[in-house]
Amino acid sequence: MKNDSLKNWKGVACVIGVDWGDSGKGRMIDDLGVRAHIAARYSGGSNTGHTVKNKFGRFALHIIPSGIFNKNATCLIGRGVACDLESLVDDEMVQLKKAGVSWKNLVIDQQASLVMPWHKLRDGMREEFRSSKIGTTKRGVGPTYADRIERVGLRVNDLILPGFKEKLFTEIEIQNKFFKLKLDANQIYKNYLRFTKAVKPYIGKTIPIVKEAQKAGKNILFEGTQGSFLDVDFGTYPFVTSTNTGVIGIWRSFDLHPSKINHIIGITKAYSTRVGAGPQPTKIEGRERQIIIEKGQEIGTTSGRTRDPGWLDLVIIKAAAEFNKITALAITKLDVLTGFAKIKVCTAYQKSGQRVDYLSGDAQFLSECKPIYDQLPGWTENISQVREFKKLPKNAQNYIKKVEKFAGVPVKFISVGPQRGEVIYV
Repeated sequence: MKNDSLKNWKGVACVIGVDWGDSGKGRMIDDLGVRAHIAARYSGGSNTGHTVKNKFGRFALHIIPSGIFNKNATCLIGRGVACDLESLVDDEMVQLKKAGVSWKNLVIDQQASLVMPWHKLRDGMREEFRSSKIGTTKRGVGPTYADRIERVGLRVNDLILPGFKEKLFTEIEIQNKFFKLKLDANQIYKNYLRFTKAVKPYIGKTIPIVKEAQKAGKNILFEGTQGSFLDVDFGTYPFVTSTNTGVIGIWRSFDLHPSKINHIIGITKAYSTRVGAGPQPTKIEGRERQIIIEKGQEIGTTSGRTRDPGWLDLVIIKAAAEFNKITALAITKLDVLTGFAKIKVCTAYQKSGQRVDYLSGDAQFLSECKPIYDQLPGWTENISQVREFKKLPKNAQNYIKKVEKFAGVPVKFISVGPQRGEVIYV
């Protein structure tokens, strides 16, 4: 293990899921965010949920960066985010206001796409018609990105430009005609006047802010969404999200080349989870499944669905590390595995009698892969108060060493509890 610690990180950093998401990005951003001058969201929308528990309370954020709790940081919502104003204004800002947390330093990129009511309706309709569900959260993110690519979507800046009402009414007429919706244009306009009033002071250009901060040598922290295997290109298509969840997403959102990122932190739980549809080779059944669900509180922040637990899949972690050029790994919820006599880790796949690696962008391929496991001895000691790696039980240390040796990436952050500070910096 290398001696340099993320506790005192400097420069440009990002936190990216190296699995299917739900791995504790919000919790880690809250820890690392105390050193950030800039905290930025670059992809996803209200289909993502980042849970943060700190001295201010417990929060479920979807659009606002988890770095919002650092009052000295400028928080950016990049142009790559599908901006759901209903979530932002009526949910997240309400949560923060009740807790006395300010969002005065928030900047919403004027080029970010707006998630509109018809996107949510179409998302749900499409899922209902599918014979094979993909597990969408029905938050309208896919149709929002589709409209962006088709060059017909509304963007944040449209809210404050002349002619917004006319543009909105025209689009609603199109949606009602072609998708047989029954949208009330006047009610939608009324709602968006209220949303606009709430967000207008925060609309701006985020790319110049990032560029200037980089030139000044300030600390910039990018917050990823979901995980690498939900990336629209790299992930288990079609059981993916509709955007780039890895380092490419940062480039697209903020015009910052991946080579400029000093710390590319890949985050995963000490076991794997997946919510919704799609293959998961190491999925666990039986009593061990229930133990992990209960101890890990594996209920989705956004969907409310129970996540399927699995043994840690080192094959996909290594693939995501190579794809994103990960420089450090973060392991969360190591404490959940306390009490297991034996712990499995997947070190290879077998398909049709042959050993195979992960094949990018092909869910069917992965569904036919069978895991090959190594089995490690577990530990029974309570590790929630441990703050130094060398004070972990020997078997817990060996588990972490197994992960970093296989992935070829040092583990630098190990969470042993859900609260800020309940972490081992290696």
